[in-house]
Amino acid sequence: MATTIWKTEEKGQRTPRSLDAYQSKGGVGGAVHCECGAVFSNKRWRLEKSSAQPKGERRALCPACRRIADRNPAGIVSLKGSFFAAHGVEIDNLIKHTAEAAAMRNPLGRIMDINRGKEGVTITTTDAKLAQKIGREVFKSHGGELHYIWSHDENPVRVAWSR
Repeated sequence: MATTIWKTEEKGQRTPRSLDAYQSKGGVGGAVHCECGAVFSNKRWRLEKSSAQPKGERRALCPACRRIADRNPAGIVSLKGSFFAAHGVEIDNLIKHTAEAAAMRNPLGRIMDINRGKEGVTITTTDAKLAQKIGREVFKSHGGELHYIWSHDENPVRVAWSR
C-alpha cells in the first residue's frame, strides 16, 4: 500500500499552490485596481476594459508591477548568435506579438526590460511562463538551440536560444 506524505513548512498544512512571494496568499474582498489597469476580483487579476477607475475603489500594485518596481524578474531570456544579428527586426516583432498574445490570457505576464548588446539581446519578464513561451516561439520559427534552466528556489527561469 502506497502512502502520500506532504512535506510543508507549517505543520498540518498542505504545500501552497503558489510559492511566488509576489502572489497574495489571502483573499481580498471587493475589487482592487492597479495603476497598470489590472483589476483583482474573484481571486484573479484581469485587464479592465475601460481606463476610468470608479471612485472609492481600493488601489494596490499587482504582482507584475511589484516585480518591475523591485527589478526582480521571474524569467530571463537570452537570444544570441549571428542569425539573430541578421534577423533582429523579425525576431523583435515575434517577441512583441508573443508578449501581446500572452497578456490577453495572463495580464501579469509582461516584458520588464530588453537589453541589447553586441552578441544579442536579454529580455527580462515578470512571468516564468512568458519567458519560456518567448524562447519556444523563437525556436519554433527559426530553429537553433534552446535551453531552459530552472531553479527550485525563487530564482528566475533562464531561457537561452542561439543560432
